[in-house]
Amino acid sequence: MSFLGELKRRNVFRVAGVYTVVAWLLVQVAATVEEAIALPLWFDAVVLSFLVIVFPIALIFAWAFELTPDGIKRTALVDEDESITAQTSSKLDVALIISFLLFAGAMVLPRFLGEGAPAEAPNVTAASDAAAEEDELVAPAVSTPPDASIAVMPFADLSPRGDQEYFADGISEELLNVLAKVQELKVAGRTSSFSFKGRNEDLEEIGRVLKVAHILEGSVRSQGDRVRVTAQLIQVSDGYHLWSETYDGNLSDIFAVQDDIAQQILVALKEQLVVEAAPEVAPATRTDVTAYGLFLEARDLIYTRDEVKLTRAKALLDQVISIDPEYAPSYAARAKAYLLLSDAPSSYGTIPVQEASDKAESDVAMALELAPKLADAHAVRGMLSNDIGNPDFALASLRRALELNPNSLDARNWLALSLTDNGLFREALDELAVLIDIDPLYPPAVNNAMIYSEELGDYEQAVAIGERFIALSNDPIVELDYRARIATSQGRPADALKLVNQIPIVDRGRPISQRMVFRYIALGEDPLQYGVEDANPGYRALTRALLGESQKALLLVEEALRESPGQVSVQLRYIDVLDITQSYEQLLTYFESQFLGDLNLYATRLRSSNMTDSPPFRQLALAARATGNESLYEGAMQRWRESIDVFRAGGSASRGRDLDDARYWAMRDAQDLALEFLEAAFTSSRILGVYALTDWVFASMRENPSFVAIRNANAARINEQRAQLDLEPLPAEVFVVGSVTAAG
Repeated sequence: MSFLGELKRRNVFRVAGVYTVVAWLLVQVAATVEEAIALPLWFDAVVLSFLVIVFPIALIFAWAFELTPDGIKRTALVDEDESITAQTSSKLDVALIISFLLFAGAMVLPRFLGEGAPAEAPNVTAASDAAAEEDELVAPAVSTPPDASIAVMPFADLSPRGDQEYFADGISEELLNVLAKVQELKVAGRTSSFSFKGRNEDLEEIGRVLKVAHILEGSVRSQGDRVRVTAQLIQVSDGYHLWSETYDGNLSDIFAVQDDIAQQILVALKEQLVVEAAPEVAPATRTDVTAYGLFLEARDLIYTRDEVKLTRAKALLDQVISIDPEYAPSYAARAKAYLLLSDAPSSYGTIPVQEASDKAESDVAMALELAPKLADAHAVRGMLSNDIGNPDFALASLRRALELNPNSLDARNWLALSLTDNGLFREALDELAVLIDIDPLYPPAVNNAMIYSEELGDYEQAVAIGERFIALSNDPIVELDYRARIATSQGRPADALKLVNQIPIVDRGRPISQRMVFRYIALGEDPLQYGVEDANPGYRALTRALLGESQKALLLVEEALRESPGQVSVQLRYIDVLDITQSYEQLLTYFESQFLGDLNLYATRLRSSNMTDSPPFRQLALAARATGNESLYEGAMQRWRESIDVFRAGGSASRGRDLDDARYWAMRDAQDLALEFLEAAFTSSRILGVYALTDWVFASMRENPSFVAIRNANAARINEQRAQLDLEPLPAEVFVVGSVTAAG
């Protein structure tokens, strides 16, 4: 008998087949068990090595030995007439068939596990559905996503101590950023993708919310200087795994791993991208592994927009730069940290804005010198340019950032802010529509989209945006906060306060607490009585001033100004308090000393935190008129008018803008025009705050019958709201012009 015939007779081929399939299954089990119970990274490698070593031994054993009724004997000693190899081969055939079925099941089963009844779509309110027909900002998350679309989910941290989450998140984000640069591919934004972290959601539901056809998920496990990255590309519609891979290596290999994963995804999606060849990914910027870990941790902290964490991020980036002075992303990230830590109204820290801007500018220059095509650096440079009053350069820089990285959340959100600073609300809303389509759960975009919709007078759209965000967020705190915002927009501050008071104090944070303060003040209540106070000392002083405590307000705001003389938010509140308390000489002295009597400098430095308010020209004009400074009065009035007109040209039609116009025309003693705008503001808002009509600009109108009628109607509505909170009605004199100062 030939050698091959003898191999077949002795079942060597059958043993090889069964062994191979069973070994493959054992390797899969080893890999799964290793991750599940946090065994060392080398565990499955040892299992695989053992099985490979044993394989030739098994084949030799199959050749040399035979199973007989009397037990195992050497084949050479078994007479062919007594051999039962035919029976053994039949048993091995059965084992081989079963093994192949298990193998096939392991390969094919994941495809069918994703099938079944479609997951129920997020519940979007009727208001959202109606608005969706007109505006993509409120389009329901149930439309068919484009085939060339993907969401990069946060990779799981499977490190033994579970302390590498920021590293796993960082790798996920790096992949997201690389894929976002492929023009043919839609990539869901970071905030929305990462919102599913720790939530065992159905893939089809994730795909619906994020409006993507594919999902990339995986895990990272590091131990010492070793790292394992697993990744798999899944088709949302049926759960089919288009591609999967496991990478083992040193931490220094992580950049090559990221590049390869991104490239393999593009190869797998080549058909959906409708291209002949998969696009080549740009290789990740290399740096020292230790520096890279610190950079990823810092970037994760920057996303929080928390002052303490931002400060920690800046310190980490200092270390990164000391380790690798040539790593451009670290300079851009530190520039962003400085920008966010400034005391500008739209930032989160206390570093004087000029100091923060100078340091950020230096870091941006270095980042762009090292990497001229770094999107984050262009984005920060754009925001810096906007802050110093160079809007054209700001817009150009921010648009350049988006060319380099279309998924840059900060760049697109800052572009919208820059557009509104130039009164271009419609264009800003268009940018936010793109941003919300990419990242529907990105809070700054949703927040600003609501503000700008209201600024355009489209209050129904603002409500619909809020409702859609509530439906998608799956967060009870978000729901209470945004339902309170919707109630406020609809003239129901009492309902808003009932809702927001359900939020535990530890979960409120400054923005929620600040909105609570404003709602209590609007109803004539002292928020301190309810244990609510703004963290900003300037706003605390303003609250005291509005409640008629003039002396206390002046003491508080002057102390805040001494402690933070260059902090913009304190400067703005100082001017407000001086205006409310009629400290006009003091206000003019401050204008001369701090702003050199220059209206341009005054306007550039005193920017609004929400980009929808004019600089404080009204307060300056009142002070100038009261002190007989006609030249300054006319200059301030002219700049005020120009500011209003810029906003109007950009589509502004909000109740706030109407109230601004009413104040302006009241100052010009054009009472008919003032009343026209005042009526419009009152009608659209349903309710004006207690102190909205006590402003000294309306002093000449306090006896005007039409003005009195609006004031009385507003007082009635406020007292109706107070009654819903079981509060006593406010007396009529509280609503009279000058009542705040008189109470002091």
